Amino acid sequence: MTDRPFDVLTMGRSSIDLYAHQIGVPMTEVTSFDAYVGGCPTNIAVGTRRLGLKSALLTAVGDDEVGDFILNFLSRETIDTRFIPRKPGHRTSAVVMSIQPPDRFPLTFYRDNCADRELAVEDVDRAPVADAAILVVTGTGLSHEPSRRATMHAAETAKAASSLVIVDIDYRPNQWPDRKTFASNVQALLRRGEIAIGTEEELSAAVDGALPRDDAAAAILALLLDRLTNTLNSTSEVESRLGVPALQLPKPAF
Repeated sequence: MTDRPFDVLTMGRSSIDLYAHQIGVPMTEVTSFDAYVGGCPTNIAVGTRRLGLKSALLTAVGDDEVGDFILNFLSRETIDTRFIPRKPGHRTSAVVMSIQPPDRFPLTFYRDNCADRELAVEDVDRAPVADAAILVVTGTGLSHEPSRRATMHAAETAKAASSLVIVDIDYRPNQWPDRKTFASNVQALLRRGEIAIGTEEELSAAVDGALPRDDAAAAILALLLDRLTNTLNSTSEVESRLGVPALQLPKPAF
């Protein structure tokens, strides 16, 4: 897609995801699970690699067999894992989910003392942030130190390298003391980005639920627009940085 060594570098959480094998039953009736690798930055890295992009992942795993499981899966997917540190004394994250169609998929996160929260500025400096055309960072990466500072540092590094910064709002309520704390942190990250990704619930959380959906979207666009206007100020620049024709999008109605 570009002449940089990497098209996409994603940063943030990774986990072993245990999905209930029995569909449509409560957790109390589940008898077995299927194991997958998850975490939105990890999923994005795998998805973009499968689409043919040069993708790398900056996460962290523990010195445990679950970390081995994740790294082995990523290697099979030909994701560059050279920049994924082990964090001794910390566990690789886990998620357990029951599947209750059509619209209930209860998640239980096991992230106490998890390794990817320990991503530090030094890990960012060892990763190819400036060598990637796109950096993807997430709101969950801001929930604890030192990963909060590392996430902000990665966005600033990408900005200095004229990389495209995409913010996955990624609001997980049980990772935060309250929604107000999440909103203040993610807004600081959004000011360093050009593109934001989020569900309606996440758009609302990013403004602490203070605005209707469309107004929340407009507020987030306002946070992004300063950087978008300054760095993507012509169709030719969009084309040269992203390697694809620019889309002419209609002006939002709000």
